[in-house]
Amino acid sequence: MLNVHKASARTDFLRSNALSDIFLKMPKEEIYEIAKEVHAKCVSQDLSYVDDNGVRDIIPLMLRPRIIDPIQRSYFHYVCLQVVDALKRLGALYLTDARVRKLLPLDEGEEQWLRDSWGESVPRYHTIITRLDANTDFAAPDWRETFQFFEANSVGVGGLYYAPIAESILLEVVGPRLQALEPELFLEPNYDTRNLLLHELRLHARSIRRPRCNIALLDSPDNIGGITEYPRLAEYFQSQGHHAVVADPREIRVKGDSLYHRDLPVDVLYRDVELKQCLQMEASDGKEMTALRWAFQRNQVVSSLAGDFDHKSCWEIFTDDQFAHHFSAAQWRIFNRHMLWTRLIRETRTADDSGRMVDLLPFVRKNRERLVIKPNRDFGGTGVTIGPEATPSDWDAVLQQAADHPFSHVVQDYAPVRSKEFPVVRGDGAITNEEYHVTCGFVVSASEIGIVGRASKKTVVNIAQHGGLTAVLMILDQQWLP
Repeated sequence: MLNVHKASARTDFLRSNALSDIFLKMPKEEIYEIAKEVHAKCVSQDLSYVDDNGVRDIIPLMLRPRIIDPIQRSYFHYVCLQVVDALKRLGALYLTDARVRKLLPLDEGEEQWLRDSWGESVPRYHTIITRLDANTDFAAPDWRETFQFFEANSVGVGGLYYAPIAESILLEVVGPRLQALEPELFLEPNYDTRNLLLHELRLHARSIRRPRCNIALLDSPDNIGGITEYPRLAEYFQSQGHHAVVADPREIRVKGDSLYHRDLPVDVLYRDVELKQCLQMEASDGKEMTALRWAFQRNQVVSSLAGDFDHKSCWEIFTDDQFAHHFSAAQWRIFNRHMLWTRLIRETRTADDSGRMVDLLPFVRKNRERLVIKPNRDFGGTGVTIGPEATPSDWDAVLQQAADHPFSHVVQDYAPVRSKEFPVVRGDGAITNEEYHVTCGFVVSASEIGIVGRASKKTVVNIAQHGGLTAVLMILDQQWLP
């Protein structure tokens, strides 16, 4: 049973900036040593990112963790499960509702692949691995009310290797030093997202009657820049007793009734390639990916084809009342509370965020200071125009470009990205508290939740935009421990 007094004390601690203050009580020499140790472990553990020029850089890891309590983690888990369930339904809705098809535009090749693989109904059991990127402030008294989802990422989810490594580094290097200054501060990691992914792949393999669970992680060699996690994930899966390889999707073959990568029989494919990339590879090679198409038809791919509906415009389906009947009342309450109003940009009349019917394009033009325009299907934080930071002329130009290419961009309510102070050792040796914008990506299974924390000087928080990592740790006290 929880000790109410101590739980309240820990909450007060969480909701203040005391952790930063405690950190800065350390002698300068100790903070220098922390920064040196953290960087060395980031290098040894390969927390790296490759930019579009092929240059590999170590991802900065903030020296101070962010902290969450068990009540918050439980709430986020419940909410995210409801959103993931809704995302999994989009494949079926696309096939049965013309209004949904309009809001989730696929090109002809993508739609044909979908129909060939799913027919008229989705598989009875299919899996998507999703990272739900959100605006959060764990320390705010109104953390529930200010928790808002930006978007989903359901193919090639980034951070599943980075997050647990970042947490373990700060627990090892910073944790004991913080506890020496605050003896009642007990921290533990969130659930390991590598285990979460592996557990979901195992469950999926069993559901399709393949309990062995040999894994191929599909990545295209044409992806010059991006995350460097796949080889590390394969190593981790091998350490847990599974055969795992990183493979070009064109290397997968069908032999008899099984998939193979070279001599390895493969049970589940985990992919970092979208359908549109697969079609591009088919066009460049002049031949179809027969094995991959076959794998989709047999439900051996994670994320399933539902993952390709992680368009930013799917938020319109979750924030327009005309689609409420597709979801449970509980889900719709969650959408109303935590989803940012979003619309696919085109000439239309629609409900604004207050429910009033408006002509969309004039509404967007007039309300620049409270809106954001984003490419619908791009990723990595590219092409985002933040209304309050744009000049009226720049805003009009972006809006006109979006209107000239209907269904290519979305407009979304502007939510100021939360910011936090982190201790930084500057090049001149000074130690300061510097402000960074922060977001969290939530990854959930039926029983667990993992958190990918990110930080950036830019308001668009993304590793691809030269952002960094934050470790999110759970705060405990002795009374909470088993």
